[in-house]
Amino acid sequence: MQRVEGGSVVVRKQAKQQRSREKVQLILDVTLEMLGNTPAEKITTNDIAKTAGVNIASLYQFFPKKEAVFFELYRQWLEQTLTLLDGVDAQFDGSEGLEAYADAVFDCLSTDESVNTPGHWKLRFALGNSPELAELNARHEEKAFRRIIAAQEKFSRKVTPEQARALARLQHHVSVSCLYAAAEAAGQPEHGILLEWCRKTVRLVYDAEKLSA
Repeated sequence: MQRVEGGSVVVRKQAKQQRSREKVQLILDVTLEMLGNTPAEKITTNDIAKTAGVNIASLYQFFPKKEAVFFELYRQWLEQTLTLLDGVDAQFDGSEGLEAYADAVFDCLSTDESVNTPGHWKLRFALGNSPELAELNARHEEKAFRRIIAAQEKFSRKVTPEQARALARLQHHVSVSCLYAAAEAAGQPEHGILLEWCRKTVRLVYDAEKLSA
């Protein structure tokens, strides 16, 4: 992971007018598409502006540097992931079985191109170290952990607080690895096999009783 030296990676100012919001989103969408085809270190703010068809000065109004574009994309990615998780959770009342729930979560996140493309994972690894990134990741993990623990309760899994935190941490990191592998293998002959193995792996880490057996 490359290190970003100096300066904030957060958005310089929020777009308030509709036209400005559309321009910012265009910059973000173009950057994500570029990440799918170009190494992150090769992308410049000039490249982003040119591809998006916006003036470089307009880009700098909102983003002080390319890492700020990456950071905002990453923030949106995390929020969209939680939104999809909540959508899946709303479809279950706890009577269907935890395995079906785990399958639904993995199938949703692994096939939705708004959260699982090679560009997203290049973005994750392109971000350097910064206090803002550390804080964002910590907040996201806590939100994800709360959802994971709530799912155990919904499906009547009895776990101690220590087991719940351990399960949440394990499930979070295993799920991330499986989703990354699924995106990386997209279009490859082994993709179907990989998806099935990942699905089985995610089922296991969703079930505290099986892990404790």
